[in-house]
Amino acid sequence: MDADGRCRGGGERWGARVDDVTGGAGAGAGGAGAGGAGTRPGADGDGGGLRDGLTVHLLGPVRALLDGRDVALGPPLQRAVFTVLAVRRDQVVDRGELIDAVWGEALPGNPEGAVHTYVAGLRRALEPVRVRRSPGRFVQSHPSGYRLVLPDAAATDLARFERLADEGRAAVRAGRPDAAERLFGEALALFHGSVLGGVPGPFAQVRRDWLAGARQSLAEDRAEVLLRQGRYREAADEARLLADGEPLRERPWALLMTALYRDGRQAEALAAYERARAASAELLGLDPGPLLGGLRQRIVVADPALLPDGGAEAAAAGAGRPGRWVDLPRDAGHFTGRAAEVARVAAAVGRGVCAIDGMAGVGKTTLAVHVAQRLAERCPDARLYVDLHGHTPGRPPVTAAAALERLLLAVGVPGERIPAAEEDRAALWRARLAGQRALLVLDNAVDTGQVRPLLPGSVSCLVLVTSRRRLTGLDASVSLSLGVLPLEEAQALFAAVAGPERVAAEPAAAEAVVRACGLLPLAVQIAAARLRHRPAWTVAHLRDRLAVEERRLDELAAEDRSVEAAFALSYRALDAAERRMFRLLGVFPGAVVGLDAAAALCGLDVVAADRLLQGLVDCQLLDEPHPGRYRLHDLLRAYAARECGRTDGDADRRAALGRLVGFYLATVDGAEQLLRPQRLDRADAAPPGAGVAFADRAAALAWLDAERAVFAPLIGAAARDGRDRQAWQLARCLWGFFEARGHWTDWIACHELALPSARLLGDRLAQARLLVGLGVAEHHLRHYESAVGRYRAALALMREAGFRNGEAGVLTNLGNTLRRMGRTAEAIDCQEQSLATCQAVADQAGESIALANLGDLYRDAGRLRQSLDVQEQALAMFRKWGERRWEGSVLDGLARTHLAAGGAEQALVHGREALECRCAGGDRAGEAETLDLLARIRLERGEPGTAREDWRRALAVAEELDMPLAGDIRRRLRELPPGG
Repeated sequence: MDADGRCRGGGERWGARVDDVTGGAGAGAGGAGAGGAGTRPGADGDGGGLRDGLTVHLLGPVRALLDGRDVALGPPLQRAVFTVLAVRRDQVVDRGELIDAVWGEALPGNPEGAVHTYVAGLRRALEPVRVRRSPGRFVQSHPSGYRLVLPDAAATDLARFERLADEGRAAVRAGRPDAAERLFGEALALFHGSVLGGVPGPFAQVRRDWLAGARQSLAEDRAEVLLRQGRYREAADEARLLADGEPLRERPWALLMTALYRDGRQAEALAAYERARAASAELLGLDPGPLLGGLRQRIVVADPALLPDGGAEAAAAGAGRPGRWVDLPRDAGHFTGRAAEVARVAAAVGRGVCAIDGMAGVGKTTLAVHVAQRLAERCPDARLYVDLHGHTPGRPPVTAAAALERLLLAVGVPGERIPAAEEDRAALWRARLAGQRALLVLDNAVDTGQVRPLLPGSVSCLVLVTSRRRLTGLDASVSLSLGVLPLEEAQALFAAVAGPERVAAEPAAAEAVVRACGLLPLAVQIAAARLRHRPAWTVAHLRDRLAVEERRLDELAAEDRSVEAAFALSYRALDAAERRMFRLLGVFPGAVVGLDAAAALCGLDVVAADRLLQGLVDCQLLDEPHPGRYRLHDLLRAYAARECGRTDGDADRRAALGRLVGFYLATVDGAEQLLRPQRLDRADAAPPGAGVAFADRAAALAWLDAERAVFAPLIGAAARDGRDRQAWQLARCLWGFFEARGHWTDWIACHELALPSARLLGDRLAQARLLVGLGVAEHHLRHYESAVGRYRAALALMREAGFRNGEAGVLTNLGNTLRRMGRTAEAIDCQEQSLATCQAVADQAGESIALANLGDLYRDAGRLRQSLDVQEQALAMFRKWGERRWEGSVLDGLARTHLAAGGAEQALVHGREALECRCAGGDRAGEAETLDLLARIRLERGEPGTAREDWRRALAVAEELDMPLAGDIRRRLRELPPGG
């Protein structure tokens, strides 16, 4: 029996018609202006002649003109603030949004102060005669931020561009191509030079990219208008320029091929396809999609429907047939695994709606598109895809009304027949698809409210909805929360993208890479793509780059895709309280956090913490594997920690860690009091309610079992943060748990982490107690020489500190280990010294332990009568105190002594009593030892069958606890006679 130091027991995609291969200006194929034509307010004309008031130019170098004169907008960052306010004209922009938009990650020391300074500078430039503290004419303050007030909705060229684009598309739908061409031309003419020129910051970059796409899409619309007017050469010239500028966009190639074919240049049309194919192969390693492939085949066979008259006839013949409309993205060429998920989604055919949710980057869209392509033949009437932009950089979510307009156009409803009201559009949409076998992919939904108006009324239509949120309000027949890939499928995906030969050459490194990616498909794809495009890299080199946790997110980025950016979109959709909770979870050192610990971390009551945690679960930023227990994906934890470092000061982070360590120390100390009530030392007193209180020993052990994985990381975090006293006390208070459960390696890990803290404090007793704990754990692992070294070092510290009780405890433990080493005489001497010391200081608990241990040693020395006498004394003392676990240990010793004396019957009685006590006390390691003893007693009594049963029970427990005893039991089972 061991003692402690005190002598203790130790872009939008919309419906593109198959028979109208160029897409259709009316469909808006990714163009600017998502709203319906004529809905944007504004003055007549393009507004270019306005000279009174403030006008703003954004579609080139950023300029502001006040009454026709240029305004000096100041330094670049001040221009960036102005640009955000101008793009969001007449809207209040939150200060936090301004900070994110202008600086992104590269925050200045005082970003709020910098915003205030730049706003003041803009006010001086725009309103030089403004009286201090008076309401601004142009730049107005609000409690949460600022707003730029413009005299007219057309006071920015961006607003004029959007209005002209909308009017042009309305003209297309109304059959007025000449007007559409003029309006598109006026809109495109507004661009001059570098868009948002001279403006730094992430907001400006995102808007540049969006405006480049909007400009390209509108130019494609104009080329299509030329094509519809029969001006094939002009259409071909414009389409060729667009295709050369954006070789991966298929629509300009389709326009070029169609224009050339209609102009009688079939060979040139086919040559254009080959150019498109070469560009796609070079840049993507893929062939063009079905839009261009199908168009090429139709050109080869001279399909009459491609000619203007044939196209009209085909359109007339297809009126009212939604099946002539197909717009599904290309299936991923490297789609891997997900067999069970594919089967579940496919099972939704004929049942209505399938909702697929999951964290950013988990492959929701890929799965939905893959299944949609597989189900194409079962949904012959229409197959449509809509990106609702719930989480798209620089894009607001698509309104239900706008999405309905696109869908109605896609199934052939003329623009003039589309109602203005959302509910009327929804009713027409349901009527249009009634009885049809159609498939609709609603991708990237923000919430149920955005999706519900788009649902067909017939279950013959299959709707696949993807979202980062759990759409709990959606009446879905099939709901699927998509998790990360299994290891084998993640490895297969990595090999498919990176190249199977390179991966096969370094399989161990490849496995390490996908594990570093957290098995997240987006991360695996990005890592594989980087490897594919860097022939000098080995898989091991990539593994080593990803091994540095602080830079892992930086490594998982390629061109316009990054894991961090995907996470950021989900994070920014949270409210302020949820953001804070998410960030502080990055401080938590373990993988799974309990509700009470999360509440302590954030300084909240449990009810408030539960509400925030459930919100994070709904947003797929947190998983709840068991009720009240939450897990962050490894990469999300890294992102949360990074955001905490950016947003929260070091004082806030340390305060959160302090609350967490205090919670765990108070709770573990309370649990230890139930497990080892006779211990002398306790942790520092905690405020009332600082930890979880337990009703009994079983409840304490259950909580400790659930939290086991966090103890070592938490002690390490406390030590690194300079919380040395809490670090060593936390390790010390886990003695009873580790001993009861036999978690010897955990015990060693925690004590090794805490020992430097005790040394930094110069606390001899703290060091000695931790050394004793290390000795106990190493003793149980049969590392006897190491245990002896720990005990002797602890004994010296105890004597220096003058702590007699601790000295006695170390002597007890040292004696136990010397006994296991066969050094019986030295062991007896240690135990007798311990007994005398405990009697001198009136330590009855230590005395009882020394007596019990002397009983074992006297038995080893053949002094059986003395062994029985001292053990009976110890048993009486333990029963007096109600110490069932120690009672079980002494009963086990008595059974061994009786067995040695030839009294198998009495040994069996004591052995059964010992097993009962050890099971009742939760002493799993002791349970295995006593079952091993009972088996040997049964064998002595001539009961080999019962012995075999006891050994098998003992082996199950020993293997569960990874005890060295397991090897001994296996040998005994092998030596048991056959049939015994």
